[in-house]
Amino acid sequence: MKVICQALFLTILFLVRGSQAYAQTFLEPALVGSFYKERQQALCWFAPDTASTSLREAFFSILDSVAGHGLDSGRYHLRELREWSGSPLARVARNLREQDEWFTDGVIACFKALRSGTGIYEEVSYDGVTPSFEEEEDRILLARLAKVRTAGQLKEFARELTPLSPAYDTLRLGLLQARAAGDNGKCAALAAALNGYRWIHHHPFPRRIVVNIAAATLTYYERDTLRLQMKVVVGRPSTRTPRFSAWCDQVILYPYWNVPRKIAVNEFLPLFRKSPALVATMNMQLLDSRGRIVDPFSLDWPRYTKNNFPYALRQSTGCDNALGVIKFNLTSPYDVYMHDTNLKQAFLSDHRYYSHGCIRLEKPLELAVALLDGKLDTAMLAAGLKGQQPHPLRLEKAVPVFVVYQTADVEPDGRLAWRRDVYHLLK
Repeated sequence: MKVICQALFLTILFLVRGSQAYAQTFLEPALVGSFYKERQQALCWFAPDTASTSLREAFFSILDSVAGHGLDSGRYHLRELREWSGSPLARVARNLREQDEWFTDGVIACFKALRSGTGIYEEVSYDGVTPSFEEEEDRILLARLAKVRTAGQLKEFARELTPLSPAYDTLRLGLLQARAAGDNGKCAALAAALNGYRWIHHHPFPRRIVVNIAAATLTYYERDTLRLQMKVVVGRPSTRTPRFSAWCDQVILYPYWNVPRKIAVNEFLPLFRKSPALVATMNMQLLDSRGRIVDPFSLDWPRYTKNNFPYALRQSTGCDNALGVIKFNLTSPYDVYMHDTNLKQAFLSDHRYYSHGCIRLEKPLELAVALLDGKLDTAMLAAGLKGQQPHPLRLEKAVPVFVVYQTADVEPDGRLAWRRDVYHLLK
């Protein structure tokens, strides 16, 4: 009788704890359903064969290692899954189908994180690149996972999902050392860098551009080979460059600088009210609502404030244009792009945080030549001709651009580097 009561008590305990733990929803509910469709609804982790036990143990072994990739094993239901796997009473307390589904959810979410990182949308405000590939990548992951039959196959699949890269290995080693030293700040920075690396590099883009705001550098890759690196100037702490991903779809030669409204009315309007002649001196143009150029001396400047100023402002083309002679368009929702600059001396500084948010390039012509496969008249651009009309050149295939903020970084020579937290984003 005593044994029966103990068993009943433990069963009730597992039921209560299970209901508390899983008042939440699955991490990947749609993919869990698709997984069982791939398997014709057959159980996987609690199937009536000896292989299912070894599959569960293989997943626990994988979870024991994910901290080395900057992941939290507890996110993937580790405690509850261990209870169910190790106790017959726990399996009585919940039906096998339900337990199998929770294992599947943990495995899928973990494997997706190993493939393409996690916590990305806590780091970036806009991702215009990777969502378009996620559905197909998830389909491939499920098809492969549904064919797994042995513990060895599951472990091998997990290994294949993580990058084979010296830079990635450097970040992993740094995380191991930081954990051994008990340095939580460095651990957090390295975990973010590892997840960011997988997000950026997991898809085999023919080309990619990565801007690290914290390092104020740009790197250009063809496949996984670094082809070009340069200094950049990014936003001041008060006018930060946003973190995002987007496509570079065209290069614009001799661009206008269409001054953002906020800059126009807060910075230029007070100057022009005092001296309308500065409009011409600064190579600026006033445009009415129909795009026509307005004579600055025809305006009654004292009557305008930032709330009623009706004109747009742009800077004419040429070497004295704030964008220089070349601009790289980005398909983001921000007034942010990469461009040349007429203030080259800024690249001599180690503290390159001077812009309103745009990304000024140290070597814009070299990047343009690479993106346009050498089809660029660099002599014409180097001449810095005035009065040129903007000339857009569409890229044959758009190139993804990832703008990130990583204080843990890897130098081209393979050394781990630490960047200043200039935006004070680290917790």
